[in-house]
Amino acid sequence: MVSDYNPAENCGAVIMSTVQVPSPATREERGLIPSDSPLAPFISVNPGRMHGEPCFRGSRVPIQHLFDHLRAADPLSEFLEGFPTVSREQAVAVIDLASRSLLEGLRQL
Repeated sequence: MVSDYNPAENCGAVIMSTVQVPSPATREERGLIPSDSPLAPFISVNPGRMHGEPCFRGSRVPIQHLFDHLRAADPLSEFLEGFPTVSREQAVAVIDLASRSLLEGLRQL
């Protein structure tokens, strides 16, 4: 393999650049769901938290965990026992929002 790098051309110069990395506080404040969205009371999406995975508001429990439990035919009560930071109201609301979104999408076909 032949390299295009020629140290004589660079004369030993080192080029450095500055990258602005947001502080942890800045990352935490970047919620992606607007406060007036119907999702806001139940779901949080923040790039600085859980790698941006949609979570139940006020927790670090990914929404995907709820759907994984339901897919495995686990009762909702079992999911709630395993994740005490998630309320029944939140879980039911997320299921309702998902079903409404799916049905609305299908009606537009």
